[in-house]
Amino acid sequence: SALADGSALLWRLQLQNIDVSDRWRMLASRWEMQTLTDARSFYIVHAMMALAAAERAAPAARLIEALRVRDRDETSSLSPEDAIALPLCEALLAFARNDYAACVGWLVRVRHIAHRCGGSLAQCDLIHLTLTEAALRARKAHIARTLVAERTTQKPASGLNRLLRQRLRMAIAI
Repeated sequence: SALADGSALLWRLQLQNIDVSDRWRMLASRWEMQTLTDARSFYIVHAMMALAAAERAAPAARLIEALRVRDRDETSSLSPEDAIALPLCEALLAFARNDYAACVGWLVRVRHIAHRCGGSLAQCDLIHLTLTEAALRARKAHIARTLVAERTTQKPASGLNRLLRQRLRMAIAI
């Protein structure tokens, strides 16, 4: 959907420290008009990106609670996409609050199944990219080094990966 694509794009920009706060507010308002009760987890996670980034605490808390209730009720029958939704949403909230260590903690738990996010490879890559950025910002050098190396091995010519390598060198030097 256009809302999910918009959330993914703005999140990528935000990860690069580009100020898109006005756009987040508009997008979060559009997400708030959606009925997410029976929505796929993929859309719920993208809604959380917008709500967390726009600092919409109440609707974000409602989404988290709905996921907790769903997970309690369906623990044994959750699809991989559903199983990672709550930790992803918690991680997104932590990242938006600048609690990068907590974000890393949430994402490390699901990183091995991140490819099951329910979206395209590019959208699932947002999980890895968020984890990498959170590890850099939290100054978790070992994790950041591993993640940047993984990205670089997969796409050695990537400009973004080159930037991440530079940031890693700076983070380790500090």
